[in-house]
Amino acid sequence: MQLELLWELQELDLSAAALKRKIEEAPVKSGISEKEEELTGLQDDYSAMEESLKKYRKTLRQLEMDEQRIIDDRRELKDKMYGGKVGNVKELEQMQHRMDQFAAEKKKVEDRILELMELIEEEEVQIKELAEKIKKVEDDLAEMKEKLIVDLDELNGILSEKMVEREKMVDKIDNVYLRKYTVLAEKHQGKALARVENDICGGCRVFISDGQRGKLYNQDAMVYCENCGRLLIRFEGQ
Repeated sequence: MQLELLWELQELDLSAAALKRKIEEAPVKSGISEKEEELTGLQDDYSAMEESLKKYRKTLRQLEMDEQRIIDDRRELKDKMYGGKVGNVKELEQMQHRMDQFAAEKKKVEDRILELMELIEEEEVQIKELAEKIKKVEDDLAEMKEKLIVDLDELNGILSEKMVEREKMVDKIDNVYLRKYTVLAEKHQGKALARVENDICGGCRVFISDGQRGKLYNQDAMVYCENCGRLLIRFEGQ
């Protein structure tokens, strides 16, 4: 009777240990860490693109100011040329040369402005797409975390029930058997008892001796495998 209770206790403890491993591994197996890494990567990309856009826009504002300055300078020079105040041919030629320079500078700035506007437009599209990806990953991550919480609550609930069941079972077991079980369980990774089937120890798969076989007919006798040291148990009909 005591050995059968020990066997039931062992089955319960092994089941509880498996549950604890499942609880410990749940966050890893949930894929949350990988999803968080993905989110961090996307957020880094978003920050880099925001910084790039900020620089482009700053450069664009500066170019627009340069363009306006050129326009103002050109207008001022034009007014001076055709205002009747300059009669010197050489000076007029110099002014015309400067007007041509203004036109070339303005064309160069305009080209750069158009180029920047296209880049900004492209990056604005990309950053919008990136924001949508981030939102989706954030939603997926929130859903995964919620599922993990539900799963862990369920597993911890089952584990708590097993612990209550264990306490009740321990109360039925004699301390001598319980102490021996505890020592052997620590030594054999939770498998203190081994079932004997066809005169073979279920723990190490070695045949038991004739002497040990005979002792097993006493259901409460503590008989140990001479090879692995586990406590042997034989069930009726075997």
